[in-house]
Amino acid sequence: MRPHCIIIYGVDTQIGLSLVRELGKRGCRVIAIGKKEAAVGLYSRYVSERYTLTPSLSIDEKAHRLNEIASETGARHLLCISEDDILLFNQMQPKLKHLIPLVPDLDTMNKVLDKSYTMAVAKTVGIETPKSIQIHAERELEPLLSELTFPVILKWSNPHSVLKRGAELGIKIEKLLYLYSAEELRNVIRTYAPLNSYPMIQEYVAGYGLGQFFFMHEGKDLLRFQHRRLHEWPPEGGYSSLCEALPLENHQALQEKSIELLKALNWSGVAMVEYRYDPATERAVLMEINGRFWGSYPLAYHSNVPFAWFTYQVLGCGQLPAPEPITHGIRCRNLLVEFKRLYRIWCQPNLIQDKSRQFEKWQELATVLSDFFNPKTRYYLFSWDDYKPALADLKAVSQKTFKSLWK
Repeated sequence: MRPHCIIIYGVDTQIGLSLVRELGKRGCRVIAIGKKEAAVGLYSRYVSERYTLTPSLSIDEKAHRLNEIASETGARHLLCISEDDILLFNQMQPKLKHLIPLVPDLDTMNKVLDKSYTMAVAKTVGIETPKSIQIHAERELEPLLSELTFPVILKWSNPHSVLKRGAELGIKIEKLLYLYSAEELRNVIRTYAPLNSYPMIQEYVAGYGLGQFFFMHEGKDLLRFQHRRLHEWPPEGGYSSLCEALPLENHQALQEKSIELLKALNWSGVAMVEYRYDPATERAVLMEINGRFWGSYPLAYHSNVPFAWFTYQVLGCGQLPAPEPITHGIRCRNLLVEFKRLYRIWCQPNLIQDKSRQFEKWQELATVLSDFFNPKTRYYLFSWDDYKPALADLKAVSQKTFKSLWK
C-alpha cells in the first residue's frame, strides 16, 4: 500500500517539528519545507525529503516551486503553522495545481484574527471577555481616562493588519503592553498616531494561562485537550515556556462554552481557545482564539493527542481515525526559554512589566532544576529518539550569541 505523503510548510519552530514527528511516526512520508536552512524540523529523522523556500520569494515563485515539489514527491496535501502562512495559502490556492492546503478559509480566518469580532461572538454564548475600549483617533483617549483602572493592557485587535505599515514607518508593533499610568498610555498612543490605527485598551486580568484545544469538523468536536501555563515568557504573561496537561474532567463547563464559540464561528479544524484563569475566584476570561497549531503543541504531541493526524485524515482523506488513549500528567518545556526566563527573574526584575507579580528566585531555580529529574517532563525540541533538531537549535543559538558578543 502506498504510504501517506504530506508536505509540512514552515518547520522552523517546535510546532512544525512536532507535526513532522507525529505524522512521521504514523507512517507518513513527510516532505518538510523550512524558511531557512537551519530550520529545526529539517533535521528530524522523520523527514523523507527536505526543501527550503525563503520568505524573499514572491507568491508566484513559491507557488511554482511548491507545484514542482508536489510533482516530484507525489504529495497532494499540505499543512502549515502560522497565521501569515494560512493567509498566504488562501491567496496562493488558485495557483496550486494538485496541492491542497488544509487550512481555514479566508473569511473564517479573518473573523478569528479580529479579536473584537471574536469577543462579540463570545459574549453571545456566555463567555466572559475582558473590558475593552477601541479608539480610532488620539483625541478620543482623554475623555476615557477617568473610566480606566490601571494597570491596563494594550493589545491589537488584529496585529497582522498593522505589522507591515508599522515596519514602513519604523514603528515597533508590540503585541502586548502593560501600562501603569495615564501618562504612559498617552505616550504609547501618541507613538502609534502615524499609523492612524490603535490597539485595544483592555482591563488587566489576574491568573494564569489556560488553553483549551479542539479539532472541529461539521459542528462537532472530534478531539479535545487542555493545559495550564506554569511558566511564561515574558514572566508576567505571554507564551508558555513550561506547561502541564490538565485532565479533561477539569473545566468541563468552560470546554462546552469554548465549543459553542467555535460552532458560532463555523470553525473547522484545529483551534486553541485561550483564557486567563484565576483559581482564587474561578473566573475565566477569554483572551483570544488561535486558529492554527499553537506554540505549546509539543505538549499535545507528547500526550498522544494527534491533532495533526486528525487534520490530515479528516480534512485531507475524509476518514475519521479511531480514538486513542491520552498519556496523562505530561509537562513540557522549552529549556532555552526557561533559562531566559530565569535570567530575567534573577538579573532583570525591573524589566518585568506586571509589577503585581512577585517571583521567589530560589523557588523558580529549584523548579527548573527539579524538572530534569521528573519522569513526566518532556521538551519542546529535545527527544531521545530524535535528538538532532535540538542540537541544531543549540548550535544556531550559540552562533547567534557569539556574533552578538563580538559586535
